[in-house]
Amino acid sequence: MSITPINNYRLSAILILLTILISLFDIDRVMAARPNYIANESPAADSIRDQRSPLEELQPKKAIQPPPFFPELKQKMGTLPPFWRDTNLNLHIRSYYFVSEIAEIKKNEAWALGGWLEYESGWWKDLLKVGGVGYTSQKLYGPEDRDGTLLLKPGQEGFSVLGQAYLRARIAEGINLRLYRQSLELPYINKDDSRMVPNTFEAYTLDGKSIHNIDFIVSHVTKMKTRSSSEFRYMSEVAGFPDTDKGLTMGGASYSFTEDIYIGVISQYSWDLWNTSYAEATGVWNLTEEMEIGLSAQYTDQRSVGDELDGVFSTSVFGATVALSYQGAIMSFAFSSTDDDRRIRRPYGGTPSYVSLMESKFDRAGEDAWRTGLSYDFRFVGIDGLSAFVDYARGNTPDSGPAASPDQDEFDLTVDYRFKKGPFESLWLRFRGAVLNQHGPNARDIVNFRIILNYDLPIL
Repeated sequence: MSITPINNYRLSAILILLTILISLFDIDRVMAARPNYIANESPAADSIRDQRSPLEELQPKKAIQPPPFFPELKQKMGTLPPFWRDTNLNLHIRSYYFVSEIAEIKKNEAWALGGWLEYESGWWKDLLKVGGVGYTSQKLYGPEDRDGTLLLKPGQEGFSVLGQAYLRARIAEGINLRLYRQSLELPYINKDDSRMVPNTFEAYTLDGKSIHNIDFIVSHVTKMKTRSSSEFRYMSEVAGFPDTDKGLTMGGASYSFTEDIYIGVISQYSWDLWNTSYAEATGVWNLTEEMEIGLSAQYTDQRSVGDELDGVFSTSVFGATVALSYQGAIMSFAFSSTDDDRRIRRPYGGTPSYVSLMESKFDRAGEDAWRTGLSYDFRFVGIDGLSAFVDYARGNTPDSGPAASPDQDEFDLTVDYRFKKGPFESLWLRFRGAVLNQHGPNARDIVNFRIILNYDLPIL
């Protein structure tokens, strides 16, 4: 495989810049490189230990909610049976402006307003609970000739959908069954919440938490609703094969040796398409009283199965990351290498790759890539609620042969501000920008910018 050498001067300049930034801010803790689908859902963590990894949680975590908007009503409900007493009703408001330009080829632009209303009951007889989430995305601005932002339906049309509607049953302590429409947050099958509305799924899921230090999940997923759609379609249709009705069956587990060291593996069998197996290992250690180091490694094997509707293939990708934290910042370095047979298929959500960024996931056939990043929580210099992270990645592919494609590099910047108190508590403002440059035949350059507002209003 032919690999274009990394520009040593550019790399040296980036490393020097990161070192200068760390010396300027008397920095406290730092976060490991995280896949972009995880970065979509939260600002920079203030320590490596607080940073989520792809298999660390085998089911989505619920965010900590501020006090309810109607505290008197919530208090009065305290005398009711648990099914009603422990009801949660939360309104999440989201506004999203997105503009992207593919150099001299196409421009996508839209501004949408919407969000979701989330309901979950308490436990009935400590055995059953029900829940549902209704989502909406409505157009504020969106020229028809700038379609394609994924904020709205094709044609710049607004939409609403009951994205989650589930029954949860408690099988035993720590073991639950979830039936019908739900969210999943796993490698390659997840919310990928990078637009107005996340991916959700029709699935039948058994999961367990902290069973002798083991978390596990077993699930059969039949259908999926993508980010810009109100329709649930069979998994094989979402993968690009119309008039098919195949689902996906998966099982996975993680084992925690200590609170800071774990290993995990999951296998996802897309019937008559491909099987994707993913494994990772992660650990965090203290170098000094104030300095932490995090190390992670991951491996994906993907190959055709059954009727092989997508052709016969076998591919894989290996990656690793190291991160250092010291008094407020997190500096990380990651790399990945993809087999030159085929690219990684990932139609059901974001990739767990440590090198994935907003525009490119750096997992094309034969691609070797590296990424460096820096995050900082400005509360350590007296600005509580402000944080930012910056990432740079470069990917090189073969210059000739079936895996040949343009080399590329990408620069991403994200700035977040979360109000911590007062009438705007739970208001989260986010500014994100990405610049992707490709080099060689059939290259394309992409520049995009996003302004996102999120506001949680707990009703009960």
